Amino acid sequence: MDTIVFDGDDCAGFFAEHGIPTPSALFDSLLDTYYFAKNRAGQFVWGNRLLQEQHALADVRDILGKTDHDFLRRDLADRIRADDLSVMDRGLAVRNKLEVIGGENGALTWLFTTKAPIRDRHGKVVGIEGFSRDAQRSHDIMAPFHQFRACLEYVQQHLTENIAIDHLARLSCMSLSTFERKFKQHFSMTPKQYILHLKVHEACRLLPQANNIARVALETGFGGQSYFTKQFRTVVGITPKQYQRSLAAGRAGMAA
Repeated sequence: MDTIVFDGDDCAGFFAEHGIPTPSALFDSLLDTYYFAKNRAGQFVWGNRLLQEQHALADVRDILGKTDHDFLRRDLADRIRADDLSVMDRGLAVRNKLEVIGGENGALTWLFTTKAPIRDRHGKVVGIEGFSRDAQRSHDIMAPFHQFRACLEYVQQHLTENIAIDHLARLSCMSLSTFERKFKQHFSMTPKQYILHLKVHEACRLLPQANNIARVALETGFGGQSYFTKQFRTVVGITPKQYQRSLAAGRAGMAA
């Protein structure tokens, strides 16, 4: 296990050396999950921005060359190191392992960790990479959506009916204006647009086997076929009939 001296500028050096694709920049967009990659010596060779923030580093590159012992209590770092070595020695991934990490302030962090060996172009294990999902961060991200659970279930169960938005607001224990504002904030569409998209989604499920488009319009709560066609085109970009034909052409192509 060779210890590497990092100059702090070449984040991709480890991966280039072993002919491995550099981790995607999308990992920096994760809000509840830490991504890490380490060499066989246990040094970090990559980490995402959430990991940088967790360790209060000025730059994500500041983690390069460090080990868990630079950031965690010795007993915790020893445990993680032993776990990493086991994964690398066995060459097998560990999935959704619960880890409880205690911080200096006494707070506990609950992590669900998945890690796997990193192999070079020849199949040799040269390190380890993984994700650790922070249970509290995940809960905080999802918390705003929980307040809409009752109204979302109601919409699903009454999709063919004329759903009143003020009733959905009452189910969510909000005024109409607050409900509409928060709904759009979290779902990036108005409640009416959400209902429309759900109805069109159900229509897309029914259309492939349907012989009568007017019946699909009724079964999805649109009423008349002309109104259904107009709304369907607004969402999908083509008419229900064109949608059926495109699916039929695709099936014919696969059969050929």
